[in-house]
Formats: sequence, structure tokens, C-alpha cells
Amino acid sequence: MAEHKGGGIKKRWILNNLIYVVLLVVLAVIIYSVASMNFSYSSTKDNLTSRSLMSARYFNDNVNTDFSSFYHNARRQTLDFTERDRLERQILYTDGRVMFSTSGLPTGTIPGTPEIDRAILENKVCDYIGTDPMTGERILSVTAPLVTDNQQVIGAIRYVTSLREVDKDIIVKSLIATLIGIIIILLVFVSNRYFVRSIVNPLNEIIEITKQITKGSYGIKIEKKYDDEIGELCDTINEMSLELSRTEKMKNEFISSVSHELRTPLTAIIGWGETLTAVGAENYEETQKGIGIILKETRRLSKMVEELLVFARMESGRFNLCMEEMDLKVELEETLFMYNETFKKKKIKIAYDQCDGDIIINGDRERLKQVFFNILDNAVKHGEKGEKLEIGAHISEEGNAVISIRDFGEGIPEEELPYVKLKFYKGTSKTQGSGIGLAVSDEIVKLHGGELKVESTFGEGTCVYVILPLIKVTMEEINPEEGEE
Repeated sequence: MAEHKGGGIKKRWILNNLIYVVLLVVLAVIIYSVASMNFSYSSTKDNLTSRSLMSARYFNDNVNTDFSSFYHNARRQTLDFTERDRLERQILYTDGRVMFSTSGLPTGTIPGTPEIDRAILENKVCDYIGTDPMTGERILSVTAPLVTDNQQVIGAIRYVTSLREVDKDIIVKSLIATLIGIIIILLVFVSNRYFVRSIVNPLNEIIEITKQITKGSYGIKIEKKYDDEIGELCDTINEMSLELSRTEKMKNEFISSVSHELRTPLTAIIGWGETLTAVGAENYEETQKGIGIILKETRRLSKMVEELLVFARMESGRFNLCMEEMDLKVELEETLFMYNETFKKKKIKIAYDQCDGDIIINGDRERLKQVFFNILDNAVKHGEKGEKLEIGAHISEEGNAVISIRDFGEGIPEEELPYVKLKFYKGTSKTQGSGIGLAVSDEIVKLHGGELKVESTFGEGTCVYVILPLIKVTMEEINPEEGEE
């Protein structure tokens, strides 16, 4: 397998897909981790806020303006606190110093977090997430003011919890999300490799087969494994290979046929030329016979060369028509007249049926005569045993000119009928010819905007139809005086 610059489809496909998948997975993991962190912090903060509000409400309901009462209540609440293993509860003075702490902080210690001063000064619950100034540990703390009946702030209650477990839980969740993301990326990578392999491997097989075809192995086929676009591509290449094989075969047959067709008249011309050179003018009858054969074979060669030149011009796109208004019947009848001697020699009877009036079309006189000559030539060659030709010139119900030439010869096998208009095609016929006459005729008719149809029944004969568009006549052209009025 040839190495492709840049890694080929497989590398580009996988890289392009993986880039998008990795970006999406990373984005999803980041979003999940941030959302998980916010949820965890928010839940912990809401829990501490709820506790601080309940505790503050209890103090506010049970403590009067007497400082002694406030002190004893604060001491009792600190001693009775049962969740000291998870939380720390502190009762603070109005200056932010610790009065009592469930963690054993000495009285007068200043925690130093900013939410304490804001809660006391603004008389509202405040929170803080960050590093504990005293321990360096990440904490979440919530402070609620304690007020008397006359709304005087006499202290604050503060709940503190370590974020170590919360952060650990967030990290675990993030790692799990990352692991899931990696698994997704691996699954996408594996599935992409499998999918791309199912495309690239057949394509590589197709490339190898097409390389063989380009080297001349026409007719070779690709095994069709999938009923999808790849399968359709295989079918198309197989059809192309078969068509190339058929064309190559026809081309070789054409070269062989043309070589034979050229050799036969050339042999006759050379042979009679040598005979006449030897005999000279001594034998008048022999000389006349030889000159007649040389002329006949020369005309035959000239006709073959003309066909080949027309075909070459068609293939190169240099074939032009000289279009003019003409009566198709006149050209057909002239062709029949020119072919009359051949009919007599072959003892072929002509049944000619024509419509009334002219058949006016826009066409090239010489090229259409060439079409009629080619069709009549084929009819004489293949229908000689039938000893009869039926020729018709009519206007169809659809308003087209239709020329029909029917012979009663051997006919064309049904399996060969679709290919008779292809260039170089001769089928199983053993008659002389280059195999391009009908192809040239078909192309000329198409250039006139018409259609050449071939119908045949094997053993009964063949009918060729030349269908051409008529010139459309307007009412003004029929009655010019009325048009002027």
C-alpha cells in the first residue's frame, strides 16, 4: 500500500474527529467539575447559614440585655455542642475576639476572617471561603450577629468547617468525570479506526484495482462487499472496466479488420499493377479488366479512408455541418439512384413508399447522403440473401421526418442489438466492413437533433429508422399577405 502524504484519509479523519471529541470532553469535564464544586460549596454554605440563623434566633429569644445572661448562655451552648468533630462553633465579642470556641481556642483569639467584622457592622449573616489565617487550612465560615430586643448587637455566632473533605470529594468526582471522558475518547478512537478502516481498506483495494486497469488489465473486477456508496463505486468501476475491455476488444478487432480491409484491395491493386506492367498493352481485354479492378478497389479504399477521416474529426470535435433548408426525399432518392447499379448487380428489388408532398428539414445534404449510403451499404451486405429492400419516407404523427430502410437478411442477434451503434463494433458478423459506418451515421443524425433507431429480429431482417425534426412552418410563412396585414 502506498504511503499518502499527510497520512491519508485515516489520519485526517481520526485527528479531526478526535480534536473535536477531546475538546468537547475537556469542556464537559471542566463544566462538571466547576458545577460540582459550586454545588458542594453552596450546599455546605447553606447548611452553615441555616445553623447560624437558628442559633442566633435562639440566642436572640433567650438572652436579654444583661451581659451575664448572654455569657452563661454562650458558655452552656458551647459545652452542649455535639458536632464538634465536623464543625466548630464560636461565640464572639463585638470586637471579633473569641469568647467561647468548641475547638478549644483561647478566649481573646482573633480568627481574622473578613466576614466577622461585616456581620457585626452590617447586622447580617456573612460567609467566607478561603484560607484560615491561623492554620492555613481551607475553610468555609458563616457568621451571624447576636442582637438584643432593642436591636443592639452584643456579639456574634460563627460556624467553621474544613473544606478538606469537600475538596477531596470534588477532586474524586472530577477524576471520575475525567476517567469517563478518557473512556469516551478511547471508544471514539476505536470506533473511528474501525469505521475509517471499513472505508479506507476498500478504497485501497479499489486503488490497486484501478492501477491494474490503467496498466491495461481491462475487465478485471472489484469484489463488492458493501451495499452503500463504496459498493456503488465498485459497481461503477466494474462497469468502466468491462466497458474498457469491450472497447479495447472492439479497437483491436477494428485494427485487425481495417488492416484486412486495406490489405485486400491493396493486394488486388498491386497484383494487377504488376500484371499490367508485365503484359503492357498487348492484351486489351486483360488491361481493361485490370484497370476496372484497380479503380473499383481504389474507390473502396477511398470510401474507407473517408469514413476514418470523418470518424477522426468527430472524435476530436472538429466535425462541422453545413446546415440549409432541404427536401429530405430528394436526397434519399438521389442516393437510391446512385446505388441503383449495385442493386441490379446484387439482384435486390427495391420497394419504395413515400408520403405526398415534400419533407422539409434543416440539414447537411452531403452528410445525410453519407448516412443513407452507410445504411444502404449495410442493408445490401447483410440483406443480400433476402433479395429485397423496403424503403420508406414519411412524416410521423409526432411531426418528425422518418426514413426507414428494411432488409430481409440474417438479422442481428438480440444480445448484440444494444451495441450495433458503438464504434468499432462488428459483433459476430463475418461481412466486410470497418465497424464505424453506423457509429458515424448515428453521430451525424444526433448532430441534426434526430435519432437513429435499429430494430431487428434474428433470422428475419433489420430495419433502420432515421428520425429528424421538420422545419416548423408558421402561419405567416404559409400566408405572408395575411401576416403583412
